[in-house]
Amino acid sequence: METTTEKPFTIRFYKEEFFDEEKLYMEAATECLISEITCRVTLDNSLAEQTCMSSGTPSNTMDADIGSAFYDIIKDVWTENPGKEQEYFTFNLNTKITTTETLSRLLEAKHAVRVKNPLFGIKREEWPEWEEPQFDIPEIVKDKAPQKDDFTISVSPQYTEGDMWDFLDETAYFDLTVSSDKPIKKINVTANFMREQPKENLSVEVNPEAQSHELRIEVSGNLLDQVKGLGSFSHSEYEKFDYIFKFEIIDAEDKKHMRKVTAQLPNPYYKDIEAEKQIAREVLAEVFRKKYNEDIAELKIESQSGWWAWKKDDASFQYGWNDDEILLYRYFGSVDYDADQDEVWNEMQKLTKLTDGAGEFVYSDSYFVLKCEFGPGWIEADDLEKKLDEFEKFAESEELSKFLAAYEGEG
Repeated sequence: METTTEKPFTIRFYKEEFFDEEKLYMEAATECLISEITCRVTLDNSLAEQTCMSSGTPSNTMDADIGSAFYDIIKDVWTENPGKEQEYFTFNLNTKITTTETLSRLLEAKHAVRVKNPLFGIKREEWPEWEEPQFDIPEIVKDKAPQKDDFTISVSPQYTEGDMWDFLDETAYFDLTVSSDKPIKKINVTANFMREQPKENLSVEVNPEAQSHELRIEVSGNLLDQVKGLGSFSHSEYEKFDYIFKFEIIDAEDKKHMRKVTAQLPNPYYKDIEAEKQIAREVLAEVFRKKYNEDIAELKIESQSGWWAWKKDDASFQYGWNDDEILLYRYFGSVDYDADQDEVWNEMQKLTKLTDGAGEFVYSDSYFVLKCEFGPGWIEADDLEKKLDEFEKFAESEELSKFLAAYEGEG
């Protein structure tokens, strides 16, 4: 087993049987407690990349399913280059772990690992599509020198300051510059916004004697309309949006070089939505102090921004954002899928009427849930407190007890 030294944490690789399949894991270990691990896996001269992550009960060690990430990248590379076999790959790992300390820290380390290709010598039609391939334990490459890129690529315009709305509304194209001492004869570019459609494509034959090549990508859709088209969930999640440019550069020797660069677009909605999220949090904090005599800081804050979850007397609640609304959930029993679903649904409609406007009785994540929506522009602490009182009244109703006794599953 391989370990590293002189890093904020150590890593090792091990294999373990899991449902009759042997899986390859990477384990990170440190002196403090770990709450989450994320590992971004990339391959030199390839656009293929994967991210694996894990979270759970805080521990000094935590592992991630690294074999799946290796396998997905190997398949991507061979799909792009059919017939090209490679016995060993050197993967770059960028690993980040979050500690449980107060305040939590983010520890980061980069490693290069040499991995024997488990598909080497196997015909494409015989690849184990639905099974984990049998990896050998990877070898950690020590003191790998940073790879010098033969190409310098720039994208303009890049937003720096000024009116965000005007910038998005007026940007109709991007200028790309590719510079290199290596002779280039062709450049293929695929561009798209946040991996959304549509994609812009450009293929250009260039002068191999020139050291700098300028290209222009026309934007088929107004950038402001594209930002609006993402929906409010993305508006609240990102402070900046990426316009992604993928390059296939073919040199004078017909060798392909894959590169990726981005232009970052401003999110004009971000600050307003973040302010509204803070208001929603303050409203919840006020209700907790008044109704439960507890501080919101004692709640479990979800990893997804703008969502909070808690339990009171074994009852589970969630409160947070979905698109343009704030949602309040009160979870009940799980769904019994052996029951007649039409009958269950009809009874649920009756229970919704019984709430007398308190909320809607629905399915969510295979559970029966009482749900209520709030417009963020007018939510007040009194409204939320009243709604929680109505939720409690519904939870204690005889009709709900009869329903759960008839249709609650074992999950």
